[in-house]
Amino acid sequence: MLSNYFKLAFRNLLKNPQFTALNVLGLSLGLAVSLLLLHHVRDERSFDRFHSKADRIYRVTLRPDSDGGVSEETYATCPNSVAPVMRDNITAVEQSARLLLHNFGESAFLFVGDQEFVEQKLYWADAGLLETFDFQMLAGNAKTALTEPNTILLSRSVAQRYFGTSAAVGQTIRVDNMDPLQVTGVFEDLPGNSTLDADLIGSFGSVKWAKQNLTWDNASFETWLLLRPDATPQQVEQQMAAVVQKNVPPDRKWFTLGLQALPDVHLGSVNIQNSYSSRVGDPQQVGILAGLALAVLLIACFNYMNLSTARSQLRFREVGISKTLGAARSQLSTRFFIETGVLVGISLFLAFGLLRLALPLFNNLTEKNTAFASFFQSEILMSVAGLGLLVTLIAGSYPAFFLSSFMPKNLLQTAFRSDTGAGWMRRSLVVTQFAVATALIVGTVVLYRQMQFVQQKKLGFEPDQVVAITVKTAKDRAQRLALLQEVGGLSAVRATTFTQTFPGRGGSGRTLLRSETDNGGATLTTCRAWPDFEKVLDIPLVAGRSITPKADDDTTAQVVLNRAAVAYLGLTPEQALGKRIECQLGPAAFVVGVTEDFHAASLHQPIEAYAFHNFPSEGTGFMLVKLQTQDLPGTMRQLEAAIAKALPDAPFEYVFLDEHIDKLYRTEQRTAQIALIFSTLAILISCLGLFGLAAFTAERRRKEIGIRKVMGASVAGITGLLAKDFLKLVAVSFLVAWPISYWAMSRWLADFAYRIDLSWWMFALAGAAAVAIAFLTVGTQSMRAALANPIDSLRSE
Repeated sequence: MLSNYFKLAFRNLLKNPQFTALNVLGLSLGLAVSLLLLHHVRDERSFDRFHSKADRIYRVTLRPDSDGGVSEETYATCPNSVAPVMRDNITAVEQSARLLLHNFGESAFLFVGDQEFVEQKLYWADAGLLETFDFQMLAGNAKTALTEPNTILLSRSVAQRYFGTSAAVGQTIRVDNMDPLQVTGVFEDLPGNSTLDADLIGSFGSVKWAKQNLTWDNASFETWLLLRPDATPQQVEQQMAAVVQKNVPPDRKWFTLGLQALPDVHLGSVNIQNSYSSRVGDPQQVGILAGLALAVLLIACFNYMNLSTARSQLRFREVGISKTLGAARSQLSTRFFIETGVLVGISLFLAFGLLRLALPLFNNLTEKNTAFASFFQSEILMSVAGLGLLVTLIAGSYPAFFLSSFMPKNLLQTAFRSDTGAGWMRRSLVVTQFAVATALIVGTVVLYRQMQFVQQKKLGFEPDQVVAITVKTAKDRAQRLALLQEVGGLSAVRATTFTQTFPGRGGSGRTLLRSETDNGGATLTTCRAWPDFEKVLDIPLVAGRSITPKADDDTTAQVVLNRAAVAYLGLTPEQALGKRIECQLGPAAFVVGVTEDFHAASLHQPIEAYAFHNFPSEGTGFMLVKLQTQDLPGTMRQLEAAIAKALPDAPFEYVFLDEHIDKLYRTEQRTAQIALIFSTLAILISCLGLFGLAAFTAERRRKEIGIRKVMGASVAGITGLLAKDFLKLVAVSFLVAWPISYWAMSRWLADFAYRIDLSWWMFALAGAAAVAIAFLTVGTQSMRAALANPIDSLRSE
């Protein structure tokens, strides 16, 4: 019996090539898109779950106290005292580990023999890191590899790059101006779905100031706790609060600690600041892509259902004869489900071909390295089989149940009324399809408008042609002055300065107090700088002056605040000048200038208090250079020569500020590009179904069209007659899509502190685009029918 069903299924598919081609193309496109997007979503949700103790690993988070309460800001780093003190005082903590990104995120210059390397992902870590997380050690002993100072672990790829086929363990390398480090182990490269992205891990004891000077003030250390199996995070958080209360004096207690589960870190860190990892996911993007996958899949299924119910008028006699000969309804339903399953199977096969072609483009969009072979893992194949079954059930459900419900008495019926269940079903599916497509158009327009707004918004400083050069190998002030002279002498250089950091890259976190008795305070981001920083960045001074060079015997700090910091103090810019402020900068800090507000972080965050200062609490590892040149490549070669002359041992590493700022919105830019591409595909799939329905309608009304032409109807009139019913449905779909898209995009924009307003024209544009696309799709078939010779139409009987 089943073999006959399969034969009939193939026979019917071959009998109707246009129907089959439209459905196979629509389903294969829908399945390929869904597989790509769902695989990406699955990968994003799988982060860190490969660790055997993932359910017991927690990152310590910190929320600073503000104005007597707890701030809404959350930090991924905390003081270096937290890890050892919590491990020693809380029995529920089995192990702890601190992580310190080298020089707080600056590049590390490594020297291996006579070779020089620049590394971005060098971490310093406690030995407990290897007991907390799963590292596949290829050489060395995990229990002892990081217990001693001046030791380091290398990833497999780094070890091969440094030493080739030679054994890495026992070799010696040097980082910056530190003591030599001995390689004590090699670990397998961390997978792409790991929050930890280290390429090199040095022992925490190698950084003497961080190991020896335990403090509750400098919150610069990412801290991980491994809890015992019977412990709960709520219980440990309460115990942590008690430990802080006991160990930190009340006048220095400025924070509240919390815990974040490891599986939640990747997608739960968008609003958490100072996260070390470069692999921070966006839950909104994952949600958008998951919704997009579902939308495209449903549109493809609706296409099949639409075309199948439309063709039911051609198959009701077949069903009537089968029932007359004794076929049961269940047998007919099975037959139609098998026909759908065969079509879905063919579509899945083609979908994998499309997947293979599209994967490089998708990897480029998502900045991942997904291999085509990963889709053939047993788990993935089972999921694909389940997806195929689900599509078969969804796409084949209505045709199967509808067609199998025909009664033999309808055998002589020649047509169906438009108000039958099939007619209402088709109209509902068309409305749903184009409602989804219209909502996707609205979403794409809003995404691109917001990205355009971000790129065009005035940031309060000018990043164009400002280059930040890493110069932390400069040994003393004299060498820095020589460097300023060499670079400043270039004709294309307008201004130069040295800074600790630059806008878009964070800074040191401190607390700004209104007075010594202030128990709250505001978060203050600080940046140590040399004079002329405001000229390089084009930040307007609204009062006072810039900082000046600091004398060796001067223990005070000169501070230049932004307007937001001055406003928090309750002062005008003029009133702030000369005031002593409490901001954890040396024995005394005095305001010498006030700048306009500027965006030191992304537009996701509002402008907050910021200060430039000259206190030697941090290094100035960057040289900022403002250029004015039409020959940028030639100027960069001159800069490289000048740097090499003043710092002969330093690699020439630099970044342009405008490019760095663009990276802050890379996730949103990727989402916008993905939404545009896959929204276009969704609309294409919708149009395939509409094309098929229009072709079928034109065929069904062929004789009517012939009579109208004989009676004098024009081509335009007949085209409009055939198209108007579909255009009405598309117009209704716009009314359905408007509130849904408005709600969804309002939620997405709420994540930006600075954002566009949703305007009526965005929705009107989407509706007009949907109507235009539908008219072009339907109009081609309608015009083709209107241009046909009426003699052929009337002679068809």
